[in-house]
Amino acid sequence: MSVALVTLEETKVALRIDGDDMDATLELQIQAASEAVLEYLKDAAEDFLDEQGDPIPEAVPARVKWATIALVGYWVRSPDANPDGEFDRGYLPAPVTALLYPLRTPSMA
Repeated sequence: MSVALVTLEETKVALRIDGDDMDATLELQIQAASEAVLEYLKDAAEDFLDEQGDPIPEAVPARVKWATIALVGYWVRSPDANPDGEFDRGYLPAPVTALLYPLRTPSMA
């Protein structure tokens, strides 16, 4: 299954990336970021996914799209993961979490 919460074009415009040299890498990063965002949101993501688990483009909230693009942007700028220790292992970067946290369905302990 290939899940993308944002399009390649949306991502390239937002990150100011010209040309198509990075398209294959960006596509993979978009898929990975989308999966990470959906995993973080848990059941809250059901509001913008169809029965097969695919995103409904017009239903994806702007903050979810921007969080996905921000995560891709982080990877574009810091391909070596987390060199400055900006976030804890296993967690998303703080700006991404800040966008998604209000929508998140908390896990039960």
